[in-house]
Amino acid sequence: MTDGNEELKIIMVAPSGMGKTSLLAAMHEEFHKTFERANLQTWVDDNNILRAIQECKSVLRNIDAKLENIVTSTAPKENPWNDQGFSFELGSSGKKFMKLRFTDPSGEYFNPNATDEQRQYVKSQLNECDAVVIPIDATALMQKKTGKVNNAEIGTWHEEKNDSQRITQLLKDAYTNVKSPRLVILAPVKCETYTKTPRDAERLLYHVKIGYSELLDFFKSDSLIDKVAVVITPVQTIGNVVFSYAKTDNDGYTKFYYHKTPINAPYEPKDGDQPLRYILLFLINVFLEKKKEILKKEQQNFETLKSELGRDKSKLDNAKREFDEKQKLLNERNNTWWVARAIFNIFDDRESPYYTAKGQFDQKQVDFQEIQSNVESTSLKVQATQEEINAFNNALYKFAIGCKNNDGFAVVQGHKWLNFPQSIF
Repeated sequence: MTDGNEELKIIMVAPSGMGKTSLLAAMHEEFHKTFERANLQTWVDDNNILRAIQECKSVLRNIDAKLENIVTSTAPKENPWNDQGFSFELGSSGKKFMKLRFTDPSGEYFNPNATDEQRQYVKSQLNECDAVVIPIDATALMQKKTGKVNNAEIGTWHEEKNDSQRITQLLKDAYTNVKSPRLVILAPVKCETYTKTPRDAERLLYHVKIGYSELLDFFKSDSLIDKVAVVITPVQTIGNVVFSYAKTDNDGYTKFYYHKTPINAPYEPKDGDQPLRYILLFLINVFLEKKKEILKKEQQNFETLKSELGRDKSKLDNAKREFDEKQKLLNERNNTWWVARAIFNIFDDRESPYYTAKGQFDQKQVDFQEIQSNVESTSLKVQATQEEINAFNNALYKFAIGCKNNDGFAVVQGHKWLNFPQSIF
């Protein structure tokens, strides 16, 4: 992550048909009010992904009682590098401070038969992105052929649908030499059936930890435990739906069937703000740590420049006194009778010292004005950086108090990146 208005990146990682776009849609549904409550402004780019999110929400709002007219999976692009993602800028009081970009690649890029270019694209994105969101099919994790799993089991279709081993390997490959902080969100979706009560939600949380134990153990390694924050945030991407049954076709593909309760239930996603809150909580914390380092250097630079300005002012005053003295002597000489002046100039040249003093005074003026300009611009930088820190400190507090951390939600590791900081002033 870099300072200024540099772009911060988030990538959605899951096989095809997992509901990445539906999750983005649920997050987008909470978008404006989440930021407005934190007193932050957003500027959103109108692009293909945003339109895809809007189309997804349109489908989900009008979905039938048996959820048969489902959202179409994102098709792979001819050139994956052309994926622009969904981006927006964040700021306060009309000033833009940071830009965030959500990339929602086609699930085909994560499949075993992905092309070399698609695999390189995924690896590059995972290396670059500050946060990774992994949607998890809760039904695949929590159901077996004879009903719900018990405490020691993992769903019959977990690996088939969620492909946790491949996702784990992708993250292992990408995070081998991680230098900067990262956030990984495990987000169970289609989880309405498994979050009806706090006890149900805690069982879902428990099984997410089992189903992704290898990945979580990897993140606990000595090289990553202080760099990678991990959060589990279930999201009801439609709301008011329950799992009915699973059916496997002749080709071995298993499809899950759901229905609305009641049959005329509206599109009402729940907890779509939670991944968004944690993403912003994490990114702003990292952003603020960078900003505090920048502020410290700017303040040190400001104090140094003020000292230089004081020294240059003293030098300028001395040069001015020297110049005034030489000018006075030259004026006295120029006011004498010309014959006497010509004789005096042979033995006591007053023009050369005058012009030397004038040149030195002029240069000292230039030097002083340059340092003065630097002091003023640095003072403005310090003030602007403090304004950014204040705005985001306030936002962090509001994001933090709205983050859930029970009833199926959990910060698994990296608490220091997911707390709101104390004031630095």
